[in-house]
Amino acid sequence: MAANPNDEDFDEAPAFIDMNSAVEVPDDTNNEDTMMGDEAMVDDADEALASKLPNLNNESSSSQPVIDQSKATFNSHTDAVYAVASHYDASSHTLSIASGGGDDRAYLHHISTNTATNQLSQTTTPLSHPHTDSISCLAFNTPYITTDVSGKVQKNLLAVGCYDGAIVLYDAANGSLVQVLEGPSDVEWTCFHPKGGTVLLAGSIADGTIWMYHAPSKSCLQVFVGHEGGVTAGAFTPDGKLVASVGQDGTCRVWAPKTGMSKHVFRLMESMGGGDDGSPGPGLTCLAVGGGTDGKLAICGGEDGKAYVVHISGKKLVATLPHFEEQQQQSNGNNNNNNNNNNN
Repeated sequence: MAANPNDEDFDEAPAFIDMNSAVEVPDDTNNEDTMMGDEAMVDDADEALASKLPNLNNESSSSQPVIDQSKATFNSHTDAVYAVASHYDASSHTLSIASGGGDDRAYLHHISTNTATNQLSQTTTPLSHPHTDSISCLAFNTPYITTDVSGKVQKNLLAVGCYDGAIVLYDAANGSLVQVLEGPSDVEWTCFHPKGGTVLLAGSIADGTIWMYHAPSKSCLQVFVGHEGGVTAGAFTPDGKLVASVGQDGTCRVWAPKTGMSKHVFRLMESMGGGDDGSPGPGLTCLAVGGGTDGKLAICGGEDGKAYVVHISGKKLVATLPHFEEQQQQSNGNNNNNNNNNNN
């Protein structure tokens, strides 16, 4: 039988015992006293060792408290936190953090560092809009703001998206309400345009639409329609000329912001289908853009355990990256097939 290169290495040479080195060991199996004594010694040793080990059966131990290594802690929320966004201003040494959760509340936190004393100070501002459902997404436009045609610096904004359909803009410096935008129901994600930070995208997990707003004029510029299920993620390309989105229908779609028209559809999971009960099949859940030397590579993550790399402008699927477990299963399956072939 041919050796399988994937099998573990073993020394197939037989091992022999030198009879001159053999030592006769007396059989004490019939001596109950000896056995009981040996067992007692083993039990005593086990108990002594166990007494020195930490109690692994208890989830917490008063003698071993959990060490909190965080620099700052915010205890504002009364339910699960579902969304977090942050921005660090190097000039003022201030970290701005927005958080939103299942308590239908959003908060703006600031952590500042006193460079002279190296001491931290923190503040928390409850954001005022009365939401009626969980906060789903948050975004700062701070990294993108520039001056307008008159030379005036654009507002530093924080966008809060909610499953109640509200998209609320706040002043990112003090948390004051700027405006409330009307848009899709069940807002799942939001992001700002990378050139100026005045244009905002918001996608719906309910009706599959994507809305684009111009914040200074408080107007809706476009509504992108085409996804056959909820839109789970989206973003502008780094140059701001295209929009990419992924959804529960298993597609990654590329849009032209000015016209609202679809430029291309990557049907990455179309063959997966749905369930017999009419439930949707596995969809795409996340998206990252800006890869490659031209910034036009995007990667989409799916519920099928794969990540798909696409070139947005070239309209090509570049690579499919399976989850590690699937690779391992495939490798094990190949090994089994090789073993069966060798045995035959």
